[in-house]
Amino acid sequence: MGRGFQGAVLRGLGARDHVATVVGTSQVAPNCVRLTMSAPTLFEDLLHTPAEWLRFWFPDPEGGATEHQRAYTIVSTDAEAGEFAIDVVIHEPAGPACRWAGAAQPGMTIPVVAFGSARFEIPEDLRAGFLLIGDSASIPAINSILAALPADVDVEVYLERHSPDDELIPLTEHPRRVLHWVDRTDETSLAGAIEARDWSNWYAWAGPEAGSLKHLRKRLKEQFGFPKADVHAAAYWTFGRAMGSRRGDTQAPPTLDAKTSSLATPSAPKTLADNPIPVSGSAIPRGRWRSQAAKELLAPVKKQMIAGGVLQAIITMVELAPFVVLVELTRQLLAGADQSRLWHTGFIFLTLLVLGAALGMALTLWLHVVDIRFSTSIQRQLLDKLSRVPLGWFTQRGSGSVKKLIQDDTLSLHYLITHAIPDAVAAVVGPVAVLIYLFVVDWRLTLLLLVPILIYIVTAAVLIFQSGPKMIEASRWSERMSGESAAYLEGQPVIRIFGGASASSFKRKLDLHLTFLNEWQWPFIGRKTFMDLVTRPTTFLWLIAGAGTLLVVAGAMEPTTLLPFLVLGTTFGTRLLGIAYGLNDVRGGLGATRRIAVALEETELSITEAKAAADSGSSVSFDAVTFGYRPGVPVIHGVDLRLRPGTVTALVGPSGSGKSTLASLLARFHDVDGGAICIDGTDIRALSA
Repeated sequence: MGRGFQGAVLRGLGARDHVATVVGTSQVAPNCVRLTMSAPTLFEDLLHTPAEWLRFWFPDPEGGATEHQRAYTIVSTDAEAGEFAIDVVIHEPAGPACRWAGAAQPGMTIPVVAFGSARFEIPEDLRAGFLLIGDSASIPAINSILAALPADVDVEVYLERHSPDDELIPLTEHPRRVLHWVDRTDETSLAGAIEARDWSNWYAWAGPEAGSLKHLRKRLKEQFGFPKADVHAAAYWTFGRAMGSRRGDTQAPPTLDAKTSSLATPSAPKTLADNPIPVSGSAIPRGRWRSQAAKELLAPVKKQMIAGGVLQAIITMVELAPFVVLVELTRQLLAGADQSRLWHTGFIFLTLLVLGAALGMALTLWLHVVDIRFSTSIQRQLLDKLSRVPLGWFTQRGSGSVKKLIQDDTLSLHYLITHAIPDAVAAVVGPVAVLIYLFVVDWRLTLLLLVPILIYIVTAAVLIFQSGPKMIEASRWSERMSGESAAYLEGQPVIRIFGGASASSFKRKLDLHLTFLNEWQWPFIGRKTFMDLVTRPTTFLWLIAGAGTLLVVAGAMEPTTLLPFLVLGTTFGTRLLGIAYGLNDVRGGLGATRRIAVALEETELSITEAKAAADSGSSVSFDAVTFGYRPGVPVIHGVDLRLRPGTVTALVGPSGSGKSTLASLLARFHDVDGGAICIDGTDIRALSA
């Protein structure tokens, strides 16, 4: 069958077709069939994560050459057996996917691609709860998210009901899950059903029908205040049209009835008529999200940072001006201008050169003064906060994470204020200004200079798409190795005396990490080398010299027109690619600032007034002690315990029953949520030391 443009694009980006063979089918609900398939080679490209989907190319039901692309969420995987399963919702009129799935029998095959899927990752800073919104089409994705979420996190699930059979589709259990079914009456039904409450620090994942999603986005953002970083929203299907793409012929697909749909691949929502969402009661409280904490922390220096960016834009233009003057000076030399004119142009060149350097130094000096005043205050607040947080805060984090917060993140905050913003502005303004200038000089050569950049971007996009699953794993490895290396260094005194370096987990983890990096990066060496060569100044020099010579020989360009390109064009690629690095530094700095801001909001140990001893005869007493690591999720309930002087008390129970937690409360690694722990009748929260 013809692959068509879509297939060509996927192949160009490095996507591979794998053959999936049906090995079993089962009816999980009257309107849902589960297909178990075998595709051993698929797992070379697949790292199964929550909400990950696969692209399937279904044959044309009428026997034509066209193949229809649809995406379905992975329900389960067995990498050793090379098998996976998907759930297909059956509807009428049936589209290509439904008809194929409904007739699927063991032995049937279909092309499948693991490429470009969206994935759900549990945020590093675990949210207060997760709001999951969808319908029968997105239940498999919601199930995978529910299975990945910790048992002590709150989950609200809103599902739009299109058929009574939707409720029969299995839904993963979760101890903190609250399920809401919403009957669809129009596009606003689902959005209007979301509870009007404070959703502070919640994360919203939405995968409903496109029309419902449009109103849902608006309600989440405008009424509840969900920031963009805490919302993942993608339509899983659209009323009245088939989702996905086609390959093969270009015949237009038939129009579906407005009351029917094709449930398939994620797609952007279609523009539909706005309908008001009913909101009852008083004004809806807008939440406050930790993901936005960086903006609040940087508020005192926001104006200075904006001013620094504006000044840097001006300084960048001043720093580029000497090169323009240098081009003019070269033209004058070639034209045989008189000496006084050359001296005048040279003086302007030197003046602009010195002025640009002086202004840059002055701006850097001023931003360092701003940073010293601001960062010193933040560092003092951070150290003061860390002296007051419970010891359990440190035990829940590795020494590597604490070191990263105190040392690396504060350094990143300094870099953000003094360097990252100006560097990012310079990285954007410089190439754009050069591009405009060269385009005015000669648009033909300028367009030619963009060719290596386009080659670089396309090649980089291919590498990014192919590295999708590996990038997630690389982030996990980085965090894991940071903790392992810190533990290894802390254990050096013991290892040097008693030995045991060969048995160190650090070396084993390091070998595994290096193996992972080698398997990931080795196949990309050739393309990375090509990317480096194509953007080097010598490449641009050859382009300018070659194309410029042809234009000059053909009489289409004056020889002196090449001068601006020889002066500014050779470094054009490096300047343009610097944009990505500049923006990456800003992103990293904002992430570090957010972590500092979140740490400054951590709960401190409380100090209460000492009361008269109620029971001095008992050295240690637990009185109705209740405690939980997350608000509203206690792990210890109303514990009463007396530890008599001269006795040893054994805490016996299964793993996870709270033995270590109970013992740590006595050492005040955490403060109790309810009740009290007393030593000789005095609440330990009243003890100053």
